[in-house]
Amino acid sequence: MPSFRRQSNFDEDDDIYDDGVSASSESLPSSKRPRISDQTRAGHAPGAIVRVAMSDFVTYSKAEFHLGPSLNMIIGPNGTGKSTLVCAVCLGLGGKPELLARAKDVGEFVKNGQNKATIEIELQGFSGERNPIIERSIYKDNRSEWSLDGKRETAKNVKEVIDRYNVQIDNLCQFLPQDKVASFAGMTPQNLLIETERATGSPQMLPRHEKLKALHAEYKSIATSGESNEHELAKLKERQEVARQEVERFKERERLQAEMELLERYRPFVEYSGLMGQLREAKDESRQLRAELEATKARADPSLKLAETAKDLFRQASEALEIAKTASDKALAKYTSKWKDQDNFTTFIDEQRAAIKEYRENREKHKRQLAKTKQELEKYEEKAANRPDDSRKGELLDRVAENSQQHRDATRRRDEARSAMDAVDSQIAKLNAGVAARQEEIKNLEMVSNQKLRHVQKVDREVYDAVVWLRQNKHLFKSDVFEPPILTLTMTDQNLTDAIETVVHRTQMLTFTCLSREDYMTFTENVIDKRRLNVPVVEYSGTDHPTFDKWKKICSPAQLHDLHFDGFLLDAVTAPDPVLNMLCHAANIDEFAYSRRALSPAQRDQIERFVTAEGNPVIRRYISGRDSYFLNRSFYGNRAIYTQVRDVRSTKLLSDGGVDQERKAQLNHEIQQAAEQRTILQDERQKHHRVFQERLAEIRQLKSEKESLTKTRERMHKELQDWHKAIEKVKELKETVQELECKPDDTDENIAEAQERIREHLNHREAYATKLVELLERVWEARKDYVVKSIDGLKKRSDAVELKDRAAAANQDLEKLAQEVKNSRRRVQDLRAESSRRHAELESMMAAMTEEQQQQIKELSDRTDMTLDELDGRIAGTKGELESIFGGNQHVIEQYEKRQSEIERLQAKVDTSNERIRDLYAQITEIRNDWEPELDHLISRVSAEFSEAFRSIGCAGEVSVGKDEDYENWSIQIKVKFREHEQLQLLTHQRQSGGERSVSTIFYLMSLQCVTKAPFRVVDEINQGMDPRNERMVHARMVDVACQENASQYFLITPKLLPDLKYHKKMVVHCIYSGTYLPNPIKEPAKMGLGRLRKYAEIGRRQRQAITA
Repeated sequence: MPSFRRQSNFDEDDDIYDDGVSASSESLPSSKRPRISDQTRAGHAPGAIVRVAMSDFVTYSKAEFHLGPSLNMIIGPNGTGKSTLVCAVCLGLGGKPELLARAKDVGEFVKNGQNKATIEIELQGFSGERNPIIERSIYKDNRSEWSLDGKRETAKNVKEVIDRYNVQIDNLCQFLPQDKVASFAGMTPQNLLIETERATGSPQMLPRHEKLKALHAEYKSIATSGESNEHELAKLKERQEVARQEVERFKERERLQAEMELLERYRPFVEYSGLMGQLREAKDESRQLRAELEATKARADPSLKLAETAKDLFRQASEALEIAKTASDKALAKYTSKWKDQDNFTTFIDEQRAAIKEYRENREKHKRQLAKTKQELEKYEEKAANRPDDSRKGELLDRVAENSQQHRDATRRRDEARSAMDAVDSQIAKLNAGVAARQEEIKNLEMVSNQKLRHVQKVDREVYDAVVWLRQNKHLFKSDVFEPPILTLTMTDQNLTDAIETVVHRTQMLTFTCLSREDYMTFTENVIDKRRLNVPVVEYSGTDHPTFDKWKKICSPAQLHDLHFDGFLLDAVTAPDPVLNMLCHAANIDEFAYSRRALSPAQRDQIERFVTAEGNPVIRRYISGRDSYFLNRSFYGNRAIYTQVRDVRSTKLLSDGGVDQERKAQLNHEIQQAAEQRTILQDERQKHHRVFQERLAEIRQLKSEKESLTKTRERMHKELQDWHKAIEKVKELKETVQELECKPDDTDENIAEAQERIREHLNHREAYATKLVELLERVWEARKDYVVKSIDGLKKRSDAVELKDRAAAANQDLEKLAQEVKNSRRRVQDLRAESSRRHAELESMMAAMTEEQQQQIKELSDRTDMTLDELDGRIAGTKGELESIFGGNQHVIEQYEKRQSEIERLQAKVDTSNERIRDLYAQITEIRNDWEPELDHLISRVSAEFSEAFRSIGCAGEVSVGKDEDYENWSIQIKVKFREHEQLQLLTHQRQSGGERSVSTIFYLMSLQCVTKAPFRVVDEINQGMDPRNERMVHARMVDVACQENASQYFLITPKLLPDLKYHKKMVVHCIYSGTYLPNPIKEPAKMGLGRLRKYAEIGRRQRQAITA
């Protein structure tokens, strides 16, 4: 708690809290427990405070207040103990220290140097009852003792007495201490409704509201769980339906498996029955085969004998045929040999005729070759006669050399341009690399910004939503709208982060800044009105310091250094100028000096002595180590300077660091400079590129010209080479012509010789043909004899084959029948042995079967007479049906039954939930029908008084109930209008100024008096922050409301009042003062009040007058 140092005439080491004396403007009886007169008591309402006495309590050694029934004005300088009266009322009526927000333990309210403090409060009793006097003794060790009307009582019994009078110390609508004023102003609309119901509603109103909240919460919980259960139930039913089909398939599968097992057990019986049938059939078949074999043997004997005779005749015919064939083959071979010799004569004649033809063709070919060679000789002689012109050969060589030199020069200039371009490109690349590095650094800085934005999301979701909206809608504003300091503020010295957050409050850290009133209205309309985001926003266009550069230093750096400070907090941060301007307005960081080290008492005294010409401290706020100091000058007495000390709290909002805006701006500037330099370099590169392109075009032209010259030179060289070749060719062709002309022609001689050889071979061939005719006649005779004998052999062979086939068929039939007889005998034996074995197996199987299985076999045997094929078909059909049923197992049945139990349980739970929901809905409807009209009526009365209060000061206001489906969100909606051109706007921290909120708060409290159930109200320094006009109007309204008939008792505590305020005869003004010349209440208890002091002064004056007379 801050300390206030003062000089006193009692003890030089004690402060004002040790020796303060409070008194009322009324005279007080000197008894320990004064009793008020009937006349005084008549004006107090039951539960109003008649008297408050205290000893060794906070600032007071001994003090007593007699309080009026209507408006009580408690005035006095700061630090004299006005709020101590508020503390006494709170603690004396059972309140907790937390309500005062001044100390954690009740023992801290005991006066320094004392062990016990006493508070005595007298309340106005009900008609016909004695006034209850409540006494509370507080000890340093935090113990408390309670007394009621002089008798020791428990705290619970005392609380019950206090509750009879509807005293609600924990209700800020009734009891608003100084340190809770901000809490009341910052109370949520939902909490304000609760406190309003508690303060002004009927005894049933708040319990009904709480009941509605509890019932609705239960309704939502049950509805949510019911929906979940219904969803789960539907899923289970769906799965159960699927499982039901699977269970049926499983049962069908079990039935089919049992049937297939029965059929498989029945198979051996069917097989044995079939085996016995086969045995009987085999015996019958064996007898028939033996009879058939004997009959076939008798029929086949004649055919076998004829077949042997035909076989002998065929053998004799075959031998004669073989002899005739040998003679025919010899005659034919001899004829064929002679015929081939005849072919040799023909071949030789054809060869000679071909030679004649070739001789004639060679002669024609020689003639053609000679003509062609002469023609080619004439052509080359013509070429050799015309020598090509090579006189320009030297000129062409000179032009080629000149072209080569020009090409080398152009290439050199092109390479120079390319080198220049490469150099410029290298510089541009370096610039680009620098830009990329700076952009990467900016990106890293923005990543820090994104981290801070996520931090804002955790700190205040509404501010986060507003920032996101602002970034997406900057086009709506004429000027920049700056994000809160929590995003834009950067610490240049991280060690001062805690100090900054101690000075800059949470609301200021989350405040948006606009540069114009128009942008301010646009922001509030879109963010606060339309999106219902409760975020702070400011603009200072109409103030003395609309921009940051208007702020001036309160002292020079040298003076700051002489005072042992390291600087101002403003120097420890960087942010956009409008944000810094807002922090100067709201948090005065331009006036807040800091020292990293803790200053000594002597150094702190030096700071207090550093004052202006008017005596005000120059450095009014500073940080010293981990402490925060506030210097103030009293408005009363000798106007001494007093100091408040607070701890520097740990960082909460700026824990994630900040974006270095200065570095970011520097990087952007460097990027811009690089872009400008890159533009210059690109222009320079363009010049080099033009030179490069010109040289490149020149090189292409020179290359084209060189190619043309080269082609011309090569053409001339080729023409000269062709001329030399033509001369050589003429020489060569003349030699060929001479050689062809000199070659002799022997074609006719060769032809005559070939014709002679042909005539000789024709004569020889004619004689040879006569011999061939003779040989051919011999061949014909031999072939004719062979054919006759072949026909005879074929006839005999056909007869032999036919008889042989008949005999073979008869033998085959006999053999087949004999084999069949043999096989039938073997089969009968096998079947007889198999039947015996099967019979023994069946007897063994029947012995191993149960009676039920034996009965099933018997019934199946009696019911049907199946063959083995029919049985196999039935087994295959059953197996096919069984294989078509998948997934069946015993686990499915268990799951099905378990799921069915779960469905029944969930169904019962859902039915119970639905029944409870209907019951809750009925209860909610019933309670709401009683509670809502009463609440609407109550708030409408409050709104009427509130509107009237605002009309009395030329403004407008209304109060309404904010309704919602969830009763937790029902709220009090206070709307006000302080300017003619505005509409009614919701009362918030962000929209209205501190003075406007104070006016609205006090008017709302006064409006509650028309429907209040509380016997008294306490408001501590509510007029702080109001301008004189508002304070005067509020005071006049307060006097009218508090001093009307049947109004509640009212306490207004304030350190200052304007002159010529409205006064009412029902008002009681209590003046509290402390100072050097006040009497010591311990030594002079009779001098307790200023009223008594006035009486003593009057007696002294009269005595002096008498002596003088």
